[in-house]
Amino acid sequence: MTGHDDERRRFLRRAAGAGAVAIGAAVTASGVAVGPGGAAQASPPDRRRPDSPVVGTWRGVVTLPHEEEVALFTFLPDGFFLSFAQGMHIATGRWEPTGRRTATFTLWQVLPEDLKGMPLRYNGEVRALHHAEVRGDTLTSQGTYRGLDIDGNETGRGPVSARATRFDISTF
Repeated sequence: MTGHDDERRRFLRRAAGAGAVAIGAAVTASGVAVGPGGAAQASPPDRRRPDSPVVGTWRGVVTLPHEEEVALFTFLPDGFFLSFAQGMHIATGRWEPTGRRTATFTLWQVLPEDLKGMPLRYNGEVRALHHAEVRGDTLTSQGTYRGLDIDGNETGRGPVSARATRFDISTF
């Protein structure tokens, strides 16, 4: 296990007892990533692609071997990724372009004990890697996921796919 994995485990254990809401990483306006405990981390290489067709907000369905979830994805121009899925599934991650209409994105989400209710305690996490393609206003992806319990033991692994449609989130 790496030092980052150890930090995540400690964080998840604290959240399990305190009922805290977990956030994987924050990025300040200056682009400095802040990890668990507020420690500054080195920023990833600048891969800004505001003209990439993946930039924007998408809604669709994520398909796993054991379930389907309705989800909302947001890809920001600076490579930051956010996802909200059915239940209390909130994920954060990074994306980068791999071609004119393609991108790779990763995500990390903590799993609450009660997947349909408020996240009072956590029992694990999911990590996923997707390879996406955009054609017009449709995004499709194929990838793999890995589930871990709160102690870092693997609870599942397998294929994951998504199909989403772009939509505008402007308020007026």
